[in-house]
Amino acid sequence: MTRRAASGARLLGDDVQHLIVWYFALRTQRADSTIVELAVEAADAGNVDDLTLRRAGEPDEYWQVKASVDAATPLTEGWLLDRSKGKPSLLQRLHASWTKLRPRHERPPKVVLATTKAIDSADVVLAPRATMDGRIAETLRHGQGALAEARKRWADHLGVDEAGLLEFLDCFEIRHAQSETEWREKIRDAAAAARVCSDRASVAVGVQQVRDWIKAPRRTFTPTELTTVIDLLGLHVPAARALFVAQALERNPRADAATYSVDWTDLFDGVDPRTCRKFMDPVVARERIPADLALARRRLRAHQISDVEIDGPMRLPLWFAVGAQFSSTAGFTVSAQARDGFWSSSITPSTQRDLEVYLPDSQDDDPCGRPWAVSVSFATDIAEDVEEYLMRIQSDAYHIKARLPVPGRTALADAPHALAVIFQLRDELRTLRRRLRPPELHLFIAMPGACALLLGNAWDRMPATWTYWDLGEPGQYAPALRVDN
Repeated sequence: MTRRAASGARLLGDDVQHLIVWYFALRTQRADSTIVELAVEAADAGNVDDLTLRRAGEPDEYWQVKASVDAATPLTEGWLLDRSKGKPSLLQRLHASWTKLRPRHERPPKVVLATTKAIDSADVVLAPRATMDGRIAETLRHGQGALAEARKRWADHLGVDEAGLLEFLDCFEIRHAQSETEWREKIRDAAAAARVCSDRASVAVGVQQVRDWIKAPRRTFTPTELTTVIDLLGLHVPAARALFVAQALERNPRADAATYSVDWTDLFDGVDPRTCRKFMDPVVARERIPADLALARRRLRAHQISDVEIDGPMRLPLWFAVGAQFSSTAGFTVSAQARDGFWSSSITPSTQRDLEVYLPDSQDDDPCGRPWAVSVSFATDIAEDVEEYLMRIQSDAYHIKARLPVPGRTALADAPHALAVIFQLRDELRTLRRRLRPPELHLFIAMPGACALLLGNAWDRMPATWTYWDLGEPGQYAPALRVDN
C-alpha cells in the first residue's frame, strides 16, 4: 500500500494543478479553441479558484484540484460527503461556490473537480454513473432504489430539494483517476496542437511559469497574452506544420493533438465506418460542413497558419471539399499521408502528364451550356458505372472521361506524378470550359484520399462542382457536397 504524507499530497496537488493550468494554457493556442480567458487563483471564486476558463458560447469553468493523500484510497461518496472535524464537506464547499457564482453568469457555470483518485467500483453512486463525461447527474436523476435514496441523501446533505441538487449536478463534473503522468501525456498532445516544444525540459519551463503566476495570484490571460508568454519562454516550434483532423467515418485519436479538429460523425447514416457512405440528413450536412470549413480557414489564417496536414478518416468527397476550402488560391499548402509518405501540394509536379481525357463520341447534340459529368479513374476505372448512373439520373450530362493508362493501386507513381496529372486535368477542363460554358460540373473520382485533397486544393476557376458518394454497388452514386469556386 502506498501512503503519502500530507505535505507530500500538497506538493503532488500543486504539481497536478500546475500541469493542468499549463495544459489549458496550451489549449488556448489551438485555432479551434473556445477559451477566451484563463485565470489562475481567480479572485472571489470560492473553493473553485485553482483554474478558471471563460469560453465563447459555452459555460465558464471553475476548477478545484485535489490530489490524494493516500494513493490506495479510492474516490467514494463518503469522501465527497465527509465532514471531518465538523467542517463543510468537499461537496458542500463546491456547491456553495457554485451557488455564489451562479448569479454572475448568464449560463450556469461548470464546476470541475480534478482528482488523482480512481472511483471505487463498489460505490453505489459513483460506480454506475451513466455518462462518460465525468458527470453523475443522470445516474441520480433516473436512479431507483439505493440510487433514489442517495439522491435524497445528497439533497439533504446540501440543504436543497432534489430539483436543486440535480440543477447543481448538471453543472458538476469529476475528472478522476488522472495522475501527474497522465496530465503530462495530455500536455504532449496539447503542445503538438499549439506547435510548442513538448520535451521534458520544455514542460518544466511551462510548469515553472505557472508556479510564478500562482506566487502572484489573481492572474488572468487572454490567448494572445499567452502566445506572448510562450514566445518569451522560447517554446514555440519554428515553422511547424499544423494538423487539421476531420472526423467523419469514426473518431481519430490524433484530434487531441490537432491544431484544429472537426467532428462530423453524427452526420452519417450508420455506425460502421465500412458502411457509412452518405449523409443521414443531406440538407443539414451541406450547411454545416462548408460552414465548419470556412470557420476553420478563417481561424487558421488568423493564427498565421498556411501549411496544414490533413487527416481523416473520411471518404473522397470530403477529402476534395477540405482541399477546395484550403485552396492554393487561398494561400494554403495542404498535405496528407499516402502509401509512400506525405503528399503535399508544395511538391514540384513531374513531367509525367499521361492522363487520357475522352469526350463523348456523339456529336448529335450541341454540348454548349450542358452540365458536365467528369469521371476521374485513377485507382479503378469507374467510367461505365458513372455512365450507367447518368443514363438513369441525369441523361443530359456531357460525360468527360479522364483516366490513367492503367487505373489501379499503383497507377500513380508518387506525389509529383499525382500533381502532374491533377494540373493536366484542371488545365484541359479550363480550356473546354471557355468553349462549352457548362453551368455546373458533376465530379466522380476514384483515387487515393491524398490525391483527392490535392485535386481540391488545385480546383480553381471551375464551375460549381457537385461531388458524389460511391455507394459500393455498380452504377450506384449519390450527391455529396457542392463546392463553389
